[in-house]
Amino acid sequence: MELRRLTKDDISACSDLAESRSWPREESKWEFLLAHGEGWGLFDEQGLVGTTIVTHYPELASISMVLVDERAARQGHARRLVSHVLDTGVSTLFATEMGRPLYEQLGFHAVGFTDIHAGTFTGPAAGVSRLAAEADLDDVVALDTKVTGITRPYLWEWLLRMGTIRISDHGVAGTWRVRTQRMLIGPVIADTPADTCALIADCAAGVPSVRVDVHDPEVIAFVRANGMESWGEATWMVRGAEQLPGDRARYRAPLLQALG
Repeated sequence: MELRRLTKDDISACSDLAESRSWPREESKWEFLLAHGEGWGLFDEQGLVGTTIVTHYPELASISMVLVDERAARQGHARRLVSHVLDTGVSTLFATEMGRPLYEQLGFHAVGFTDIHAGTFTGPAAGVSRLAAEADLDDVVALDTKVTGITRPYLWEWLLRMGTIRISDHGVAGTWRVRTQRMLIGPVIADTPADTCALIADCAAGVPSVRVDVHDPEVIAFVRANGMESWGEATWMVRGAEQLPGDRARYRAPLLQALG
């Protein structure tokens, strides 16, 4: 097996691998993550066998996209990939039920969860937010850094150009279309669960297909009451620290589990 860095030339193979494991085929997501992170792939004579991506921030590293082809499953390849990107600092990731035992063996422990929801949001807009402009960017980045404990201005700069950012008196939410037909909502930062619901409603109303990953019981109940269905839970895990940094009580939804 050859272990090497992934490049843009590998995106189609990465998407094929994801699709083969019942993940969505999202080339734009792979392109974004490889542009801002470090991707690694295992290759054999038949092609791509496994992947992982690590996104480095000043405060921690976020590990994602751990995938292994079914033909090479249960042979230790996921362990090799994740071990390759681990260092002595703080690392975080989201784990499926299948992957959690491996990550626990590698020193990760659970600090929370997110419930993945997708579908057509059937409720009306709340009307509490406005679209952000360039002049808002510094304040949005400062809020995100305070709440998440990680420094990632590029994310909000990218959302302002390629997606949308909505601001209310009590929070901020970003959106991004990872595929033409589906909108991802997040990050969502809000003072209360009710503020979170209002921001989600403003982002999701009238959109044919939406995904948002949330953990507050009140927000979960709200999105389910408005047409969204659960795709299952993912466990938020950390290694090298007891908890994740920042004011996490106000971090209501990530944009991508891949970004911490």
